[in-house]
Amino acid sequence: MPVPQISVVIPAYNAEQTIARTLESVLAQSFVPQEIIVVDDGSKDGTAELVARDFPQVTLIRQANAGPAAARNHGVRVANGDWIALLDSDDAWLPEKIKKQLPAMKPGTALVHTHTKQDRCKTTQNITFDVLWHHNHIGTSTVVFNKALFLQVGGFEEDRKFIGAEDYNMWLRLAATGQRIVTIREELTLYTPAENSLSQQIAKVIQAELLNMNTIARQYHLPEEKVAAKRAALYEEYAQALFWMRDLPLARKYYRELLRDRPSATALGYWLATYLPVGVLNMPRLVAQPRRSAAPAVPSAPLVLSR
Repeated sequence: MPVPQISVVIPAYNAEQTIARTLESVLAQSFVPQEIIVVDDGSKDGTAELVARDFPQVTLIRQANAGPAAARNHGVRVANGDWIALLDSDDAWLPEKIKKQLPAMKPGTALVHTHTKQDRCKTTQNITFDVLWHHNHIGTSTVVFNKALFLQVGGFEEDRKFIGAEDYNMWLRLAATGQRIVTIREELTLYTPAENSLSQQIAKVIQAELLNMNTIARQYHLPEEKVAAKRAALYEEYAQALFWMRDLPLARKYYRELLRDRPSATALGYWLATYLPVGVLNMPRLVAQPRRSAAPAVPSAPLVLSR
């Protein structure tokens, strides 16, 4: 079987401080991809100038700001490779990343991805549409996908209302083709969390997640009970994260939505807790809780947003 031809596509917006580390991680691969494309998405800093000056082996494309999905689509369209490796401009790969994905890049495979050190939920299941519908296990910077199949399903959704879920939308559409999604169960990608306010991100991303859910449900005629379960899971996940961040008004809003969709003692307990003063919530074990408490006072960990 011929060696796959791989193009790396890196969208970049105001990435002057991080893009060099990202590109160096690509050039340090034990199997170096045949092509590296940086799509500068209307940066206002020196991103494009740095790439042009310090990385002459990289193909630099400049476009007016149109968002990460449009930048990725642009890069994929001009790429020469049969396989596309995605990488965000503030992430990086470990040296063996592409080499370990290489054996899975063959006919019948839609996408190959790896784990990251930030993965909270490393699934041991083979990823199918149903597994992916339940939870997005795929990080954007870990992915290598079949270009022809990607173009066949229509590329990334460029509507900015999908930002935060446009990658998840694509993985679901690729999974719906029935071709394989292969997981390399090693931490081979280094993900850098965004510096923006987590609370602000959640407020935007949950709207994108709900839009994505409804769009996919209509496109693939999913049963209402499956959609309702997904909607309730989203409300619970984001409400809990907002509660942990002590954005109590927004947490209250999504716990209220959760109670309408899927009433439970736990959701009710959290909803009531959003009316308590933050100082009270932050007091350690103000009241001893029974071992089987219906609603623990504080979630154990914050949400890590995927991109």
